[in-house]
Amino acid sequence: MRTDPATLEILRSYFNSIASGMGHVIERTSFTTFVKESADFATALATPKGEFYVYPKTVGVTIFMGLTLTRAIQELDSIEPGDIIITNDPYTTDGLATHLPDIHVFKPIFSEGELISFAWSFVHCSDVGGLVPASISPSATDIHQEGLRIPPVKLYKRGEPNKDVLRFLGANSRVPELNQGDINAMVAAVNTAEERLLRMVDKFGVSDVTAAMDDLLEQSESRSRQIIDRLPDGDYSFSDYLDDDIVSDTPIRLAVTAKVRGGDITLDFSTCDPQVRTAFNLVTNGSPHSFLFQGLINYIISTDPHIPINGGITRPIHVEAPRGTLVNPEYPAAVGVRHSITMRMYNVVLGALAKSMPEEVPAAGAGQAAIVVLSTPTGDGGKRSMAVVEPMGGGGGGQADMDGVDGIDHASGFLKNTPIESLEQHIDIFVKRYELLPNTAGPGKHRGGHAIGLDFEIVQPDSMVTARGMERLRFQPWGFAGGKAGASGSVHLNPGTSKETNEPKINVLKPEKKDVVQILSPGGGGWGHPYERDPEAVRQDVEAGLLTLSVAREAYGVELQQIGYAYKVQHDETKALRLAHFNEAPNPWDFGEAREAYERIWTTDASDVLALLVQQKPAAERWHYKQLLHDYFSNAKEALTEQDIQHAWTIIEHQEEN
Repeated sequence: MRTDPATLEILRSYFNSIASGMGHVIERTSFTTFVKESADFATALATPKGEFYVYPKTVGVTIFMGLTLTRAIQELDSIEPGDIIITNDPYTTDGLATHLPDIHVFKPIFSEGELISFAWSFVHCSDVGGLVPASISPSATDIHQEGLRIPPVKLYKRGEPNKDVLRFLGANSRVPELNQGDINAMVAAVNTAEERLLRMVDKFGVSDVTAAMDDLLEQSESRSRQIIDRLPDGDYSFSDYLDDDIVSDTPIRLAVTAKVRGGDITLDFSTCDPQVRTAFNLVTNGSPHSFLFQGLINYIISTDPHIPINGGITRPIHVEAPRGTLVNPEYPAAVGVRHSITMRMYNVVLGALAKSMPEEVPAAGAGQAAIVVLSTPTGDGGKRSMAVVEPMGGGGGGQADMDGVDGIDHASGFLKNTPIESLEQHIDIFVKRYELLPNTAGPGKHRGGHAIGLDFEIVQPDSMVTARGMERLRFQPWGFAGGKAGASGSVHLNPGTSKETNEPKINVLKPEKKDVVQILSPGGGGWGHPYERDPEAVRQDVEAGLLTLSVAREAYGVELQQIGYAYKVQHDETKALRLAHFNEAPNPWDFGEAREAYERIWTTDASDVLALLVQQKPAAERWHYKQLLHDYFSNAKEALTEQDIQHAWTIIEHQEEN
């Protein structure tokens, strides 16, 4: 380290101020509710090689911290002062852009002719073309159906706007004015960063400023290794599922083996499912992509809350991701709903680590951030309005020392809700209900967080609703250390009326005028045995309307007496209930009925065999073969063996070849 600690801390504060200031520029000047209200944007400063050396943790999205500009920089023929680069393409940036609506803008910063840094920002733009309004359709089968791909190109050349690029962008969006407004906000942000960083160089000198960039990365790496070194060496495996690929009922399995060796950890995704035919894929090019291990990053940051937030945190984390898997798909696999993998992988990696440090890992949270989008006609030549209704999260997982957070999961805590008043100003909608749902939190010594219910009425005919990232309608968020699984989510049309219907996971929903769309998110899993929960905490949840008397008694063994609007714990009856029914040796994991039923047939060993077997086929055919194997065993009653699967594989191969 070349910078003395006191000076480094001062320079770190300057860097943080610049990066956070970029975020505030976007927050104040962007056009769309999803950016300025829900905060789906991010900012950072990167080294000349493209590694983020400062990343704000209080402004915008937090999960891009471990990404890198390196590949995007390499795609450019030249970089000059005044240039501003734009891209949204996962395949030419090694997953810097993770799906097409995420538009990234970055600017090189020069001091006396020397490239010293990049200023970077991203926003989730409202629409970049594609099959549906807002661009993301879970049923898309290749990336070209998802909208306009923008490889790294210059939006500005030597300070002058590239009008051809701007025209091209405007022509490929349903809402070009909104997109342009958000892009302008990013341009303002990176220009502001350039001005302030050069001011900093004038004050401290270029050598001290650039040395501090490297020193902050090294400091984060060192402190990250110290935390990983606390984990016992060993191999720890875990898996979880997305409900399906939206065109079949076959679950998508995400599996990892965490290999801990001293201050390094390797995450092996070799038994992850193959890339799927729909939009549930994540482009990483096999690199240590932070979307794969955000749970581990958050563990490191929580354990050392003063660690500099930058890409150095991820340096001790290595990844093995075979090509053609969900987490390293081959072009042109669709990627629009890639955040479903991120949300689930958050809990998969932590589930693996829970086997080595159970007291430090939470139960599973809701595992979704379903971005509900409404599109309505404007009556102006076929144009349409669109807005994010809400980013529908759900309950967080309970922890060893606290309840799960109501209404938001750890994995998406950076997203804010859209105020109803702001939403109803931006688009024709009538929100009838937006509230926490009782009895949805997984019971536990520390319960999970409660789910959210959203009901809204369709005001305009020819409206469309999409909801990318909707999950946990089938497989519940798991409880841990004796805690119980959280409630699953659901979708309904016209609830409580004679026209009520239960809807599947939303792809594109086309309700009629006056229809009411109801979306119920999942609740978080509980941590610890529910009978160990403080009866007063149970009473408080009942008084708050979050728990009914019957569930308090059945799930927690707490007897309450209602006195007017208040409740009183009946201590003697509670003690007797708990003594009569307490299970001294509860199962440490509660995966819920659906997963337990599925894994009675498709055990961990059987799924591992299948994952490795289909890797014999070309990447684009692998999911097809998994589907055929699942169909072959659709009536199985007992756990499948390796011999069963090998036998079926031989038959299926013969049928496919003939």
